[in-house]
Amino acid sequence: EPRAASVGISFKKKHQEEVSGDKGAYFKTDDGILYVILSDGMGSGELAARYSGETVRILERFLRSGVEPETAVRMLNDLMLLKNQDDTGCATVDLVCINLFTGQTKMFKYGAAPSYLRTGTTVRRVKGRSLAAGLGVPPHDAPDRHTMDLRPGNMAVIVSDGVTGGADDNWIVKMIAEDNGEDPRLLAAAIVEQATSRFGSDDDMTVIVIQIKERG
Repeated sequence: EPRAASVGISFKKKHQEEVSGDKGAYFKTDDGILYVILSDGMGSGELAARYSGETVRILERFLRSGVEPETAVRMLNDLMLLKNQDDTGCATVDLVCINLFTGQTKMFKYGAAPSYLRTGTTVRRVKGRSLAAGLGVPPHDAPDRHTMDLRPGNMAVIVSDGVTGGADDNWIVKMIAEDNGEDPRLLAAAIVEQATSRFGSDDDMTVIVIQIKERG
């Protein structure tokens, strides 16, 4: 592929919890599509980890088997709705699909926190209105869907809601805009550190930074 992606991840567990309720995964298929998944389970600790872990495993299995992304997230929602007949639970979903040949990018959201896209020094928020997977029923079961082109030098940042704290997020926008682009891991860690200083450790926090480059 003419493009390459560097992925940096940083996370912090909720205070006094042994496990994080946020789970994620990323992988590239043989046809040059990079998939990045982040899920925030309902609640915290082991219960939240169970919901988010199952969400990521199911979605990854669908995608690796060749199911189209929007179909995969809808099937995930349907499966969780069926399961909720006996065990009520839900999890947010962020799914980013980047074609490393063309740069065409699709982003799907179920109840997830805002994401951020940087082109040059301009950063825009990507928000959604859908409910978390496992809560949306027809006709309100469709995920939020966004399409864009990511070119070399562009960046996408995905966060769980513990990072924003439901408050003003201009500080995140500023950090992304001013980042030097050298190492996505450093930016991810800096955002988590800043979020912790602002909001404490009252929720799990996860930050995934995806940086697009020309393949050398």
